[in-house]
Amino acid sequence: MPHIINQTRPDQTISYELLYDKDNEQFIRHFYANHLVNKKMSFRVIDNCYFLPYGGIFDDYENYVEGSNFVDDGRRFEYKGKTLSAIAEENNIDISNVVNEHSTVVYLGVMAGGWGHFITDSMRFMWFQKTEDYIKNFSECPFVYYSFQNFKPNGNYKRMLDILGINVSVMQCVETLTKYDRIILPDESFFHTSDGIRFFTPEYVETINIVRDYAIKNMKPVKSKKLYYSYSGYTSGKSVGEDKLEKYFSSKGYEIIHPEKLSLDEQLNLLVNCESFASTVGSCSHNMIFLRDDTEVILIPRANYMMGYEAALDHVHNLKISYVDSSFSIFVGKKAPHGGPFLFFISSNLRKYFHDKDINHIISASDFRKYLRIASGHGLGLAFGKIGEADNPEVYRYYSKVAAEYFSQIFKSSWLHRLRKFLKKLFGRK
Repeated sequence: MPHIINQTRPDQTISYELLYDKDNEQFIRHFYANHLVNKKMSFRVIDNCYFLPYGGIFDDYENYVEGSNFVDDGRRFEYKGKTLSAIAEENNIDISNVVNEHSTVVYLGVMAGGWGHFITDSMRFMWFQKTEDYIKNFSECPFVYYSFQNFKPNGNYKRMLDILGINVSVMQCVETLTKYDRIILPDESFFHTSDGIRFFTPEYVETINIVRDYAIKNMKPVKSKKLYYSYSGYTSGKSVGEDKLEKYFSSKGYEIIHPEKLSLDEQLNLLVNCESFASTVGSCSHNMIFLRDDTEVILIPRANYMMGYEAALDHVHNLKISYVDSSFSIFVGKKAPHGGPFLFFISSNLRKYFHDKDINHIISASDFRKYLRIASGHGLGLAFGKIGEADNPEVYRYYSKVAAEYFSQIFKSSWLHRLRKFLKKLFGRK
């Protein structure tokens, strides 16, 4: 699919001016694509077909049915053009043990236990159950899915499905190769191309709006309309310094939210009441799709990369979005940068956003030392751009100015520098 450049929606405000390098090639291909795709949505009826968990659907001739698999950024399953037998051989799957189910089912694809994937990839087929075709012809058919990241249809996940009108009791988790008489495969309302760019259709927006409209209809008063959504409760193994962001945003009047501690209804009520939302980029920030139009949004990239989900979700509603760099993640790997490790601090860019009088960087020395220890534990080494996964010259270029300023500050605060200043003063030298 061709990418249309500079096509942010005319009713949106998205600013990249407070990034270290807004023309960074890791960002630009995502930021300036037109992620909203208008296309006629439909569905396919596939007879005598196979459902392979993590693989998708294969027809009666064992050919892969395009649009049915899930490609996660950390795990590539590329089955296009391959047969079921070939894939089974590659993955040590005995297809003679296929389970035969003589029934018609509706395909839901992946159900992900990671919240960000759940509200994107897992919702891509859910538009179909609101259509006349589904209601008239398939409403008695069970839904089938496979579990990813230990998904369980309970808690906030179940509540989301309830709001969307999907009955968990008729959802069937498929754990092994299964053959069905018929699978109903809807078109994807959220999808990506081979280069990793994400796209969505109006049907995806309608699905999200079911949830947002429910929250707006049931709004209750809240104590704060400024929210900072934090990851600090469950990313301590690959992230340092977010507690500094929490303290800074708290000083600006933001309530610090740890979403894993709240019910879905509590979160939705906070979000639809919110007037200013801030988060580092990832699953937490994806919750901005439930904000009301014209809400202020502050997004802090984890490093010098963009996985694509966020750039697409920026376009779902009409928000006033500002990307603001406040990280120093110089040891993220090149092959899987989303694995970290990440270092956050109070940057001059963030302080400029809030019009602070003092706009110097504030990087904690103890946080930087901890970050070095975590980077070593990731097996990334400390030889810049030289060792395996640490061979990431793009990240060093991206952070070069921040690094120069930081290490200059370290030198100026060192005992050697203070000694030189003392000796110059003692001997009257400038």
